[in-house]
Amino acid sequence: MLEFMQSLSTSPRPIKNTAEPPYFFQEEDNQDVRNWLTACEDYFDRNPIQWENHSHRIVFALGKTKGNKVAPFSEKYRKVMRGLRGYTQDPSYLTWERFRQEIIKRYIGIEEERRALEEMDKIIYMGRIDTYF
Repeated sequence: MLEFMQSLSTSPRPIKNTAEPPYFFQEEDNQDVRNWLTACEDYFDRNPIQWENHSHRIVFALGKTKGNKVAPFSEKYRKVMRGLRGYTQDPSYLTWERFRQEIIKRYIGIEEERRALEEMDKIIYMGRIDTYF
């Protein structure tokens, strides 16, 4: 029994060859789309054979979005990507770089604007106005 217990403690842990899929992006206050994109890219890089095709990466990533805040972006991106329901197909939407640019433009702008407004709201005027000129 002692030998068995010692063999368990000295054997190396198995190495995990695959990565966990990224979390769902919901555009919550504690989420940054750039971190989510990095998690997606890490997942793709650790499973490269499965993710050679950029459009498959994009469809997977869109499937890892969730909620009312992200649904309009995901729906429109898919329509432009495939040329569905009256949208003209844009071949650049089939590249991961374009997807990355579009989702950052959509969600970083909103987040930075919200943070700037919060910072402005923290400023309290005290004293005389001529001290600020």
